[in-house]
Amino acid sequence: MPKATARIQVPDSPRQRASIKPVHSRKERAKNPKSAIQINQITKRTLDQVKEIEHLDTYDDAISFLFRERRKNLPSSAGRFPTGGNFEREEDDPYRIPS
Repeated sequence: MPKATARIQVPDSPRQRASIKPVHSRKERAKNPKSAIQINQITKRTLDQVKEIEHLDTYDDAISFLFRERRKNLPSSAGRFPTGGNFEREEDDPYRIPS
């Protein structure tokens, strides 16, 4: 009995061969691009205090913390329609689950 051989598929057109790029020619993106910002001294002192109190490593972490805390205090708009008014349940609702 003959031994089984593995088939290797070779691309037929030069276009297929050109689409495969070697690893060393690919450009790597910066993982965390950084930007410079200007803040006044009072804001810097406030961020330093937030970093110290919350045991954060970077100013970015301090700013993210402040954004999260602010978001917690915003009123929820879930289920609201700007022109809909208040929700009132119909008493004869056929889909109502009895309580």
